This record gives sequence, structure tokens and C-alpha cells, in this order.
Amino acid sequence: MELSIFAEPSNQVAVEKTYFTEARPISSIESEDTPIEIVVPGAGAEYIDLRRSRLYVKAKITKSDGTNLANGESVGIINLPLQSMFSQIDVYLNNKLVSFNTNNYPWKAYMKTVLFSGQNELTSQKQAELYYKDSGNLADAKSVSGGNSGLVMRYAYTKNSRIFELEGNLMEDVFALDKYLINGVDVYMKLFRSSSTFIMMSSESSPSYKLKLLDVIYKVVKVRVDPGVLLQHSKQIETTPAKYPITRNEVKMNTIPKSSTEFYWDNMFPQAIPDRLVVGMVKQKAVNGDYTSNPYNFEHFNITNIALSVNGESVPGRPLQMDFGDNKLYIPAYVRLFETCGKWNKDAGLYIRRDDFGNGYTFFAFDITPCFFDSDYINLIRRGNTRLELKLSAATTEAVNVIVLASFSSLLEINKSRDINYVQP
Repeated sequence: MELSIFAEPSNQVAVEKTYFTEARPISSIESEDTPIEIVVPGAGAEYIDLRRSRLYVKAKITKSDGTNLANGESVGIINLPLQSMFSQIDVYLNNKLVSFNTNNYPWKAYMKTVLFSGQNELTSQKQAELYYKDSGNLADAKSVSGGNSGLVMRYAYTKNSRIFELEGNLMEDVFALDKYLINGVDVYMKLFRSSSTFIMMSSESSPSYKLKLLDVIYKVVKVRVDPGVLLQHSKQIETTPAKYPITRNEVKMNTIPKSSTEFYWDNMFPQAIPDRLVVGMVKQKAVNGDYTSNPYNFEHFNITNIALSVNGESVPGRPLQMDFGDNKLYIPAYVRLFETCGKWNKDAGLYIRRDDFGNGYTFFAFDITPCFFDSDYINLIRRGNTRLELKLSAATTEAVNVIVLASFSSLLEINKSRDINYVQP
């Protein structure tokens, strides 16, 4: 290559033009109780770049009666509010549902953000979504000079009912496609709002607030393709469908009852064995929505042992043992997190320091694939019993939710009639 001094650089001729267009909601954005509906037509010759398309929101926090906040009123917004404000996002391609219609979207978005983004992204780009890392006392609901530095920093943008803006990619799996969506496919999405008790934290004696949306725009990236490429695609799709590899991420929850020291979860995913699995624990009242609780405070709850087994065999090795006491003996679990997230032995990292792992960022990760998750292959569907076991050194003082993010290799197919086939475990 160094001696190819007479070679000419290749020309890009497949794409004629890339541009943004705006899709506005076809439903009201004022009520928390009705979903926001957005339609992106697929008619015409243009393709759609879903990976670069993004959502813009303008909003402010008010009292529940719509009046502005008083000066210094202690109410702030939880982390990653562009994603957290939606409890569920349903995405349809030509009326085919390609997302999970469950209300676990906030944890899906948050866990994907903190586990697969590095410090550079989280301290720069993600601030457009008002991401400021929760640190210190993550349970502190005081947004004015409180112990959670992230909550305090976000408060500076939302205090006194200031209008603030958010913009970023939606984190449903289909929006991560690295190939252009072929023409003739309509994208329809329904965004269901989270409750105010979930998305806000307050130390006031009688908190009652709401997030008022002032504007919502989905900024769609359209791609005008060269007519020759368009003709070639139209011929190929006559005999074989367009194929889009996709990683399907699913969030499931289960409950550890109060006064428990052990927890067992059998047959977690009966349809298939995941490729990768990440486990965390959050107080149930925070999950349900409580002004005084942080739904993203993943505590350790004095866990001493965690084991994941597939068909009776511990994977990917022996169970993890740890001590979150004064000695902070949890490094194998901490290292496993980097390895499973594809960061280990690379000049890359997570925005989770060693001390953070025991303070609000306690995640246990398991790579169950034959040759590591971040390879270029799609793994075959495997069936079996996936079982999780937890042991705690002290009984839980209240109900705790076990939150699991599982990843599966999947495939989207679109045929000549633009019918969608979602091949998934």
C-alpha cells in the first residue's frame, strides 16, 4: 500500500444524496396517558438510515396543575431522560411489530448506554440526552446541593421550569441496523410515556409534578441511491429477500421477596439460550416509580455468590464469589463485565470505575456464546434451561427486582412484496 503511488482513490457513486427530513407526531403529545405516534413513510425511491435518525424533544418540568416550579423547589429528572421518559416503544415495519411490547424500555436503554458506551461518548455526545453520570449517593433525592452529583447537574437545566432540549437515537434494536432500510417500508412507532413518579426525583414533602412536552420531532435520514444500484436491488429481491442481521435485546424482571437470602430463577428464557446476559438489582419501589428513589441505582444488596447455568452446567465458568464489605473483593466480576461487553484487552473502557462497581453500578455479565459475543458470526439458536442463582449475606429489608438484559442473534428479512419476516429465537 505504501508503494501504490500511482493508484487512484476509489469513488463513491452508490449514494447520490443523504439528507434529513422531519416526521412529527400524528397524535397529541400533551397527555402522559396516551402514546405518541409517529409515521415515517417509505414510499419513493429513497432508503432510510435508521442508525443515524434521531428523536428531538423540547420539554419542561411543572407542577401537576401545570404551573411553574417555585424558585429552589427540589425536583430533578433521572438520568438519560430522552430514553427514560418512555416506558415502552413499539416499532412496526409495514405493520409488523419488530420490538418487544413490554414496559421495560428505560432499563434496556440505560443498561445498553452504560455497558456499551465509553467515557468519551458519555461525557460529550450523551449530554445531548442530558446524561450526567450518577455518582456519590445515588439514593439521594435532593436535587439542590444533594449527594448525587449527576442529579444536581441535571437540575441546573430543569430548575424553575426551565425549558430544556434533548436529542439522540432511540434505542430499540431496529434503530441500530447498520444497513439502509430498503424503500417501500413504512416505519410506525408508538412511544408510551413513563409516569412522573418514575422519571423525577424530589425531596419535597408533598411532591406532585409532570413533564410537559413542548415539541417532539423525529429527524429521519433519507438516502437517495444511484438508479443503477436501485435497479440491481429490485432484481435481486425478486429471488432472495433483503437481510438485516440484528441483535435482539430483551429485558426481563423477577422479584426477590423481603427477608430473602437466596434467589432462584429457572428457565429464564424458554424460547432460546441468550448469547449474552447482564444481571442487576434495583429496589422494587424505585422500579414501580417513587419520587424518593432512583430506578437506576443498581445496588449489590450484599450478594456473595452468583451462578448462571445452562442445562445444569455453570457458564462461562465457575460461579462468581464476592464480598462487598470493607475489603471490596469483587474484581473477577468487575473484569468479567469488561470482557463480556467487548472492552477487555483493548484501548477502550466503560465509565464504571472500580469503586463504582459496588456503588450503584453492580452488574454481573455472562458471555454464553461458543466464541465470544463480539465476533462477526450469527450464532445458531440453542435450546435449554437457563437458570440463575443468587446468594446474599444478609436478608433483604424490602422487595428487590432482579433485572436481566439478554441478547440474541436475530435476522430481519424483507421480500419483494415488502413483507417483513423477523427470524428470532
